[in-house]
Amino acid sequence: MAFNAVSRAPALRLLMQSPGKFASRSMPAAAILQQRMSIRTARPLLFKATAPKALFGDNVPNPAAVPQPAANRMKGSYHWMNERALTVITAPLLVTAFAYGAHPINDMLMGIVIPMHAYMGFGQVLLDYFDARRWPVISRVLKYALVAVTGLSMFGCWRINTTDVGLTNYFSRIWNANKNKQAASEASE
Repeated sequence: MAFNAVSRAPALRLLMQSPGKFASRSMPAAAILQQRMSIRTARPLLFKATAPKALFGDNVPNPAAVPQPAANRMKGSYHWMNERALTVITAPLLVTAFAYGAHPINDMLMGIVIPMHAYMGFGQVLLDYFDARRWPVISRVLKYALVAVTGLSMFGCWRINTTDVGLTNYFSRIWNANKNKQAASEASE
């Protein structure tokens, strides 16, 4: 069993003071230390190794039969960079909408960036909780549903931007709906 540097120094000091207690004086200090540590850390075998054939019979699982994805060490970093880029783009768009109000270009960009940001976030949730190797059918159905919902939300944002008041004014109306309702009821009285 391995030992760390903290346990090495006191043991070495002990061996240097009285090496005859553990081994002959002709042995080097490192050999004495190794012998001393192996005596101290030797433990009996607690668990007996079981052959896979005894556990599974003739149906021993073959790890080579499981299809492995192609190795691509950059895939995760590209995904991470894309998420950060969308986050960096989303922040100024929202600040611009709050500071300056509605603008068609800002509304159109928000109609693209916000659904894509939600798509990537929910995609990670699906990847974490519905792994394709464990839930192949459910994972595929949920991924297609996520793509469909993202497409519908982008289409809805486009419709609000082109035929209605735009996303900024639309959310402003929703945010102030209760105030407008109270003002209208006071004016009618």
